[in-house]
Formats: sequence, structure tokens, C-alpha cells
Amino acid sequence: MYIYLDIVEHFACQMCGSCCRNDWQVTLDQASYQRNAALFAQIGCQEEFGQAFQVLKGRQQPGEFAAIAKQPGSTRCWFLTGQNLCRLHAAAGHAHLDTVCQTYPRYPMTSARGIELTLSFSCPAVLQLLRRNQPLRLMKSEKAPVAFVPEQYTEQVFPRQKRQSDPLRYYFELEQHVIDILQCRRLTFPERLELLARTVRQIDDCGPEENLGSFLNQLFWHNYDILEAGTAPEETGLTAVILTEHFFVNFIFKKPFYAYGLQQTVRWLEAFWDRIARHVAAAAPGTEWQAAQEAIVELELRYGHQRSLLLSAGQSG
Repeated sequence: MYIYLDIVEHFACQMCGSCCRNDWQVTLDQASYQRNAALFAQIGCQEEFGQAFQVLKGRQQPGEFAAIAKQPGSTRCWFLTGQNLCRLHAAAGHAHLDTVCQTYPRYPMTSARGIELTLSFSCPAVLQLLRRNQPLRLMKSEKAPVAFVPEQYTEQVFPRQKRQSDPLRYYFELEQHVIDILQCRRLTFPERLELLARTVRQIDDCGPEENLGSFLNQLFWHNYDILEAGTAPEETGLTAVILTEHFFVNFIFKKPFYAYGLQQTVRWLEAFWDRIARHVAAAAPGTEWQAAQEAIVELELRYGHQRSLLLSAGQSG
């Protein structure tokens, strides 16, 4: 079963080259490094191979053996042409590329309920899909909505492996409830975040409940009463708040609660909202959507491509 946010099934690469002109580091594992070594030896370009692929020094994350260099004095990938094409792709095909380049902006995860998919909001083609007032929807299908590299998952989520007293044992129910809160336009966005933070505090304060599932059900239904009673005027049109809502829902669907914990994730969300709100408040009239988009791309890069920066940002606020 494939579970995904509905924007996934509408994605198509626009060949803009934006992902190949960023200052993030594209890493590859040792097998990909050796595969490229063989290719460059075959075509007699060993010297270029030594320039284009740089073995990483020091302690690295699993699967990170080397990185692709940038063009001198630029943030452009070594292999990007002036026509926004990839020389490696042209020479050896899509399957030859490293996992990062084959997968981005797709974000595949594996979980107890199936293969879950969403997209990175740092991609301009994805941002175009967000120009909508309708909330993001969770979809299910027996067919993959978009091609991606099999067995290359960003997160693995199996809640029943958690101990009985851990709220994350009920992760999928928790995730859906959080999304319901974030998409409740009867509340202002700060009110949604406050309700979410209060919910997480109540979960943390409940201790090792013997009937944790029952406690969460009661808490959730109490929250739904709050959502129903909200009186905020609903956002209409393409507003910065709508875009922020989409971003937060997509962020939660990437499983940060499961990977980093409830409290840490809420601190990030609060820091994200503060960053976006300040960026929008400083924007010229009529440019609020663009200002929110710029702030979101920056935050997405921190989460999707430089997680150590996200950790420090969450700790410092």
C-alpha cells in the first residue's frame, strides 16, 4: 500500500536545475563512488573523477562516503550544463546516479502501514503545486503515484516496536490528529500551535498510563470539541497562512515526531512559525506569499538537507 499527500501524484520535474545550483552537499555511498570510478576510468577521465568526487573526511552519517564537487567559484553541481542538464545522466542514465539525485524531491518512507511518500518544498516545481486553497489530503493506493528508488527510505516507522507506555506506539493516530489541528481553519494559526503544544504537554505529563490508548482518545475528542468551537474567519485565496499550513502538514508527514520526539518537534514548529511570521511582517504589501515561500524554502533546506542546522535551530529557537 502507498500512502501519500495528494501533491505527490501531480509532481513532474520541470528541468529548472534549481536543485543542482544549491550550496547543499550531495553525498553518495561507497558503491556509487566506485561505480563512478569505473565509468570515468572507462572513458579515460580519471583526472576529472578526482576533481568531481571528493572522499569525505572524519565521522560521517551511514551511507555517506564522498560528495560531488561544485564548479569552481559557484554553487553549481560539477556536472550541470548550461542547459540545466546533467552530464552524468546523459553519459550513463538515470540508474547510474547516486540515490540523492535519483530521489529528490521525492521523500520516501517505509512504515507499518506501507510505503509513504511526500515531496520537498525546496523544489520550485513542488512550490507550484502548493498554489491552492484546499488543504492537503492523505491518499492511499496500491500503485505508486510517482517513480522513486526502491528500498531507499528516508525514515522507517514501526510504532508497535515501541514499549507499551510510549505514546509513539500510537504514532499514526497521533500524526493524523496533529494534521487535523494544523488544518483547522476555525482557529488562527497561533491558536493551532498553542493547542498542539498543550496537547503534547498533556501527553508528556500523563506518565506511564496503563490505559494510554484510552487516555489519548479522550484527549483527542476533547481537542475536536475545541476545533469545532473555533470562530476564526477562514482564510480565503492564496495567503501566507495557507502556504504555512501546507508546509507544516508536509513537515509532520515526514515523521519528525517519530524520529526526534514530541517536544522537540513542537519547538521546531514554534521556531518555524516565528521565522515565517517575521519574514512576512517585513514584506512589502502584496508580496506576503513570496516572503512566506522564501522563508519556507530556507527552513526546508535546513530540515531536508542540513539536519544538523535544524537541530541547532530547534535548541536555540
